[in-house]
Amino acid sequence: MIFGVRLTSNLILICCLCSFCWPAQAASERSGGEWTVEQLVTQLKEQRESFLSFEESTYSSLLTEPLKVRGELRFTPPATMEKLILEPFRERYVIEDDRVSFESERRHIKRTISLEEYPALRSFVEAFRASFTGDAQRLQEVYHVTLGGDRREWTLLLRPREAAGQSVVDYILFTGSGGTVATIAIRSPDGDRSVMQLHRGGAR
Repeated sequence: MIFGVRLTSNLILICCLCSFCWPAQAASERSGGEWTVEQLVTQLKEQRESFLSFEESTYSSLLTEPLKVRGELRFTPPATMEKLILEPFRERYVIEDDRVSFESERRHIKRTISLEEYPALRSFVEAFRASFTGDAQRLQEVYHVTLGGDRREWTLLLRPREAAGQSVVDYILFTGSGGTVATIAIRSPDGDRSVMQLHRGGAR
């Protein structure tokens, strides 16, 4: 699809990360009361940093060993989302409004597409953008949402409701504490998966 499974996975990750993963320290200090999806989304949106660093491992039947990369995730209000891979090669993925751009030095590729052409991916983007405003209802319209644990240590499992979404991803699994996401795992229908660990600050 588009530039291949890897681009699709990266677009989903950008949406996830920019919607959920900017640490919210003030919110994470709250305690007590029932722990709900609405509360989690609210905590995760209240305070965002301009970027995070990440380490990501991709597992595939086409690889003899996991592909490991490092880079940065950036969010520029109101709706520009970017994933920049810095090591061991350089690639850049950007979602801005309805445009998606991809640049790869090693592949000598630079392309821009419109999400209007890809309804499945568009639904992902719209759902995660809705979470910028704490709209948990919109998120649950696109995904079956399962929240586990409590605010000190939680998991959030997302499974697409529609067939179009299911053709792109099997599930997305977040783990975290309070208003901070620690890891994100994405599994595709063919069994390939990626696991990302998040860190505050620039790339390590």
